[in-house]
Parts: sequence; C-alpha cells; structure tokens
Amino acid sequence: MPVIAMPAHKCGKSFSHAEHLEIGLLNALFDTRHPMSVSDLEAQLRCTRRDLFRAITAQYRLGNVRKGQPVELTNSGHIAVAAGRYAGAVAVAA
Repeated sequence: MPVIAMPAHKCGKSFSHAEHLEIGLLNALFDTRHPMSVSDLEAQLRCTRRDLFRAITAQYRLGNVRKGQPVELTNSGHIAVAAGRYAGAVAVAA
C-alpha cells in the first residue's frame, strides 16, 4: 500500500494526507451535528471514496464514528473533537 506524503500544516505540526483526511472527517461530522452520507462527506472533503473509507475505518477502530449509511460521530468522538478544540483555544490564549 503506497504511503501518501502530502503534508498539511496546522499549529506547527505536519500531518500526512490520511491523517489530514481523518481530522477533516471528524471536524465535518462535528460541525454539522447530524449524520452525513458518504457522498456529502466526499464532496465536502474533496477526496476519493477509497480514501474516505480508509479514514472512516481508521476512526471506527478508534471508536470515534459509527460505520454505515449515514456516517455519524459517536459520543466519545464528539467529546474528543470538543476537547481538542478547547485545548487549541487555551493554547492560543496562553
């Protein structure tokens, strides 16, 4: 399986394309506050369906999303995104 090494920079950190897509997936589901179809996620994240399914599977294994149609954020995924955003805001304020 080839490694995609397209860097994305955020807060001084460098993420791979796959990690960036997983972050985008969680943020898209968190911001909409309701389950989204795969087609809507694919259009919003501007990615291939194959890459999207890899991101969904990776986050499913971590317990952050529920697989199926539509894709939805679990309670633990919601808490994780909220905590990450809060930590980022506190770090910027400090």
